[in-house]
Amino acid sequence: MYRSTRRAVVASLLVSSVVCGGAVALAPAAGAAVPAASCTVTPGPNDTYVTITGEGFTGPRKLNDGESTVDLAIGPDGTFRVQRFQKNVDYTVLAVNEDQNFIFVNCKRVGSTATPKPQNPQNTTPVQPGSRRDIAQGRAAGTQAGAAAAKKSCTMKPVADKSGQQHSDAYWKAWTQAANRAFNQVCKNS
Repeated sequence: MYRSTRRAVVASLLVSSVVCGGAVALAPAAGAAVPAASCTVTPGPNDTYVTITGEGFTGPRKLNDGESTVDLAIGPDGTFRVQRFQKNVDYTVLAVNEDQNFIFVNCKRVGSTATPKPQNPQNTTPVQPGSRRDIAQGRAAGTQAGAAAAKKSCTMKPVADKSGQQHSDAYWKAWTQAANRAFNQVCKNS
């Protein structure tokens, strides 16, 4: 069978089970709080597999990927964890008995835990040589260097160490002006 046909068959079976008495299984008993069941699909660090985890389930349960259904080992705390190599499919946790809560739960896809997110997105944008941002960075670095050199000694002005750093001529010009200004100001007030 094609995947969409199988999904239609599974969906129609689930709907008919709800109509024919499964609705009672979805409604919790009066006064009894039933925790919500959830299922997530997380891609592996190299995106070659997915990890499917769930919580809030009572056994027995089955995991359906649209083409096959396998038994799930539900722990005593209502959780499960499975790794699968079918990455681009929709997973659903199915109840085996009609008297179970949450007849079917669709698993939600979440981001990979190994994918680092940038701490500050502004710092990830490369600075264009000669831009205002480039010149401002040169001024800020020069001001710090000039003040630090003046605190050590007012006899020797700061000199830019250009080894190993890739900056534009505009950056270094702004650095030199700001360093000399900060150096002169600190030494003048000393």
